[in-house]
Amino acid sequence: MTRHIGTDKQYDLRQEYPYKQDNITSLAILNKDTIATNSLRDDGTIYILFWVGPFGDEPEFRIDPNLCGNCVLTYDQRYLDESDAVIIHFTEAHMDKIPDPKKRKPHQMFAFYSTESPYAISTLRGLKFEDMHNYFNWTITYRRDSSIYMPFVELSRQNGVFNGETKLRYGDVIVQNIIGRKQNSPYMALWMAGNCGITLGGVYRKYLIGIMEMHGLTVDKYGNCFNRAAPAGSDYFPFAAKYKFYMAFENAEHCRDYITEKLWSNSYEAGLVPVVWGPTRADIEAIAPKDSFIFYEDFQNGIAVVNYLKYLDQNPLEYRKYFNWRLQQPTPAEYMMVEHGPLYQRDVGMCKMCRLLWEKRRYNNVTSVVPSIHRWLLKNEPNNCVLEQFMPFVRV
Repeated sequence: MTRHIGTDKQYDLRQEYPYKQDNITSLAILNKDTIATNSLRDDGTIYILFWVGPFGDEPEFRIDPNLCGNCVLTYDQRYLDESDAVIIHFTEAHMDKIPDPKKRKPHQMFAFYSTESPYAISTLRGLKFEDMHNYFNWTITYRRDSSIYMPFVELSRQNGVFNGETKLRYGDVIVQNIIGRKQNSPYMALWMAGNCGITLGGVYRKYLIGIMEMHGLTVDKYGNCFNRAAPAGSDYFPFAAKYKFYMAFENAEHCRDYITEKLWSNSYEAGLVPVVWGPTRADIEAIAPKDSFIFYEDFQNGIAVVNYLKYLDQNPLEYRKYFNWRLQQPTPAEYMMVEHGPLYQRDVGMCKMCRLLWEKRRYNNVTSVVPSIHRWLLKNEPNNCVLEQFMPFVRV
């Protein structure tokens, strides 16, 4: 079973994620009962150690050994010396918690891992990593400029709209079926939120949606914020299918490339049109299907957004245009976020890490150092991504 990498248990935002990942192909997992000999590096396998699982979880990650290479992931620290790569979750990135750099093996690559926004890391938790200079070789995050890009779509279900056997998720009949399910709900939109007061963005998005409700938007609300649990697992998709829109409002504003499962799993996989707030338009356009989303900041204020959603609700042909991207499966050249069954897997995430490690083993030509994680994490982020105080409530 693959578990979503959310935030920690003290600040549990994971209620926004609607289902468990039950059908994902993954790297093999080594456990404490499968300790091998000291000749691991000679058995034709590359071992990757996740030093401490994110927030106490031990998630699996998608990989196809035929396309990416033969790599095995373990959470057992006894494999430290035999591992070609060591992944450090940001919550463990302290010199007193991580492997001693003086004892690391020459072949090892150390990677900094995070799926959280700079606000959640730096402002909320006060983590600066100012003692981590020249420790890491790679970064693994949702940012496109990471050494290893890990978009949240990697956590979407196997054999869905984007991952695995995707062909059957496209076509005119598929779109007709999606539209046909949206007849029996008194609500136009669905919203699931677990963070209403932890981050600035979490507070602000609730305010924005509240204003929209005051002006006539009907929103069915679930998650910890509302003490209502939405169906999980495979039950989420038939449950969500009746809504026309999903309020894909992030808990951080204008943090570079911070686009989470709200867009991928909660919206696209379930057949809802996402109404997006949080990322910049440029960041969304770089990875989302063309003409597939409604961008809050395109409008003068929330009232204008509500009026447009009401217009789409009453004009089926205009609403349907937001599904044109699903009429025909795009090629990888047209849209790299869609896989094509066993013939193609995106060069991102653990697949890319595995490929890089095999290249390094064969040619010893993969090397890099991150001089300052603190600087890399916060450099060029706008103020409203990491700001501690509340921004003025404008454009509402």
